Parts: sequence; structure tokens; C-alpha cells
Amino acid sequence: MAWLSVDALESGMTLAADLKGPDGSMLLPKGIVLTESHIESLRRRGVTRADVGDGAADAKGDAASLDPAFIEAAAGAVARRFAANDTDAAAVAALYEAAVLHQARELARGVPLPPDFFPNPQAESSSDLFFREEGSVKDLVASEVKLASFPDIYFKIRQVLDSPVSSPSQVADVISKDTSLSAKLLKLVNSPFYGLPHRIDSISRAVMVIGGQEISTLVLGISAINAFKDIPPELINMRTFWEHSVAVGVYARLLGAASGQGGAERLFVAGILHDIGRLVLFKKMPHAALEAIYYAKANGLPLYAAEEEVMGFAHPLVGGLLLRAWKFPDALVSCVACHHKPAGCKGGLEPAILHVADVMAVAMGQAPPASATVPILDAAAFEQLGLAPERLGELAEEGFAQVDEIVSAFFPVRKS
Repeated sequence: MAWLSVDALESGMTLAADLKGPDGSMLLPKGIVLTESHIESLRRRGVTRADVGDGAADAKGDAASLDPAFIEAAAGAVARRFAANDTDAAAVAALYEAAVLHQARELARGVPLPPDFFPNPQAESSSDLFFREEGSVKDLVASEVKLASFPDIYFKIRQVLDSPVSSPSQVADVISKDTSLSAKLLKLVNSPFYGLPHRIDSISRAVMVIGGQEISTLVLGISAINAFKDIPPELINMRTFWEHSVAVGVYARLLGAASGQGGAERLFVAGILHDIGRLVLFKKMPHAALEAIYYAKANGLPLYAAEEEVMGFAHPLVGGLLLRAWKFPDALVSCVACHHKPAGCKGGLEPAILHVADVMAVAMGQAPPASATVPILDAAAFEQLGLAPERLGELAEEGFAQVDEIVSAFFPVRKS
């Protein structure tokens, strides 16, 4: 055992034992890698020390403390991931180094490299021919909107919020009627994502602490997860899809805070929704969607670029049109529609933040195997954030534990 005071803890250290609060409640499990947000949260909760075992001396897990064979294997795998990017660019180089180090740590823990992936070529649809016609992308989205309306609860909450006489208790009352949504919201609010000093045990308290507008935005993102449940598993692993979406949301929130941008919940939800257009393509154009995946892999392209080559349009356009049809806020529509090409989008800093967050998630291996090529980082978008390149690696490490916590709340059954 190696007990250190909270002030001596550093980001990157690993807990050697479960950490409990002064009241005996479980705070963090054994094996979790500490981040700055964890440490700050522990201070607020009155924790004075933690057991980091024998890893205290070299807990950073830097390259010097790892077997060179792990570094070499990790570098090979990560280099393929970055095939479309210029790794001499400072920001890309910082992400590449962080990704190699993280992958090497995983290998040292006994986690194997992810296998190469090819989708099942038998999933085809003759309706693809209709939607390949010029100008038919709007028809594609319209057909989806007719089949699957967005859950009503968000709009009920918006109705309450837009009323001049509404109260937090009214917002809480609407949300509380959906027990599944309420449970997920409470798990999110009590996760390291917020790092609150005291546990929130009711929706009414969550609304008071987080805010009615912010809670309604979170409801928007969480409800979207339930809107797509009938996509064949041979086309996509939905858990890995949402893991990537959650990762982008977490990174967008962290990047927004680091760059002084407000709207943390909106940025998180933009991440949750950013690839929703891919789900429409899988439902409506499964053969073309698979063809795009093969094309991307064969040519070392990001998936959106392959979609444009194969179909003439890509998932950001489809996602933006779907959210507009569902009457989502314009800021979210713009972010989703432009997350690969933020320069052509209105909305200030948020599209740039979402773009960088998506690049970070794929770079760190938090992406479905079918779309594992890192999107090309828009240098101008990164410059808008005003961050030093090395901050990308630091924020990526900080986000890992948050992603795991949130995904576990939404998807309690582990993937096989």
C-alpha cells in the first residue's frame, strides 16, 4: 500500500484500492486512473488520502517506464489510425504521442490491440437505388422522420421552460414521469462528469443544481439514444457507436471549458448527436453505407470522405437535416452538420470545438472499428480554441474515466 495525501496525488496515478468517502459511500473503484477532475472532486468531498500502491513513483506511466516492445506495437497500430493526417503538425503530433502512450499502457495491462474489422457484406437493400438519385437526401431524411418521431418528453420540457410562470419543480415533474430517463440523468449528474461535492438523489434537486435549461439539453441527448434501436447488429455495434458519441461529448465539454466557452451541456449533447446521420444511412442505405466503409478502409480515408465519394453526400448533412426536421435548436443543428468542415458553418466556436473533439476521440481509439481512421484535423479550427497542442493529450487522458462512467450508466451490459 502507498497512501498519499490528496494534495500529493497526480493525474495519471492508478488507485490500488476502492476509495470511499468520509460517510463510507463508494467514490472511485480500484484500478481507475486519476484525472485532475477526480482529484479536485475528492478535495471537495472531504477525502484526505488515497491508496495508489506501488505505482506512486512512476504513476504517470510515461514511455520510459513501459516495455519498448509495447511502445513499438502501439506506434504501429496508431500510425495506421493517423493515415490521413500530417503527424508533423504540432496539434496532430501531440495527439499521436498521447494515443501511442495510451495504447502502450493498455498493452502493458494485458489489453490486446483491437482486431481489424470488416462489416458483413450481406446486409444490402434495393432501396439504396432510390436514395442514390440526385437530390434525394432530403427524401431519405423525410422518410426516417415519418417512421420514427423523436421522443415527446424533450418538447414537453421545452413547453414548461418557455412558459413565463414555470418552476424547477414543474420541469422535474415532467422528467420524473420517465423512470428510465430519470435514472440515467441521476447517474450522469453524480458521475465525475460533474464532480459535485454531494450526491444528488432526486430530479428536482438535479434541476436546481444544474439548471432547467441545462437539464433539458441533457434530456435531448439522452433521449436520442432511444430513437434508434432497430439497426441490424451485422451493420454496427450500437454500444461502440454510442461510446464514441459519448467520448466526443465529453471531449467537447472539456475543450469548451479549457477554451473559455460556455454551454457545457450543449457541447456534450452535440457530441452525443454528431454522428446520428450515420444511423439514418445504416437504416435507409445499408448497402451504400457498407460500401463507404470498405472504400474508406481500402484508401485510408476518414469515413465522411468515403461517404462523399460513394454516395455524393456524408453523414453530417444527413444528421443536420434530421435534427432540423425534429425541430432541434439551430446551434445543435449547425454543429452536427459541420463537425467535419467547421469553417463553412455559422455558430462561433462550437463547431470548431466539436470538430476537434471528434478528432480526439478517434485518435485515442474511442471509435467504432468501421470508422477508425482519424478525421483530418482542421488547423484553423484548432487555432480558434487558443490551446497549446500538448493540452489535447492532457484533456484526452482526463476524459477517459468520464467516458467509462457515462457509458456504464447508459449501457450497463458490457459488450461481448
